Amino acid sequence: MDSIQFEKVSISEAKAVLDDDQRARQEKNWEHFRRMISPSDLELKEATYHWLLTLPIAVWPLWLAKHFPRIANHLAEVWRQPAVCEDLFVELLLDQRGTRKGFPEEVSREIMALKLYFETKAAPAKIVPQSAPVVEGK
Repeated sequence: MDSIQFEKVSISEAKAVLDDDQRARQEKNWEHFRRMISPSDLELKEATYHWLLTLPIAVWPLWLAKHFPRIANHLAEVWRQPAVCEDLFVELLLDQRGTRKGFPEEVSREIMALKLYFETKAAPAKIVPQSAPVVEGK
């Protein structure tokens, strides 16, 4: 019976090879999940311009609007839907795939500033459940 040929490697080298193989299997190619780009994805919609004008100048997302008009359009569409808008902020700010490069620093700052403004000023007040006592004067 012939012997099996093998190469001696350290545990860390073997682990690195196995980890790379596992990572490659886990990474999905998201290209085929994306929808086709439409012309409206490449420029701001009129409704987005109107939405921008409702925001304080300090939180205008100019880098976002210039470099990612599709996302600016989407934010404008969901701005008045608190739950949907909150979900969109989470999707934009947190990498749930583990493979994204992320936005340029300027754009990330603008999205975070918008999120803070949304949470503190723009989102309608949460409805207080009827079982909770209402405290007046505060």
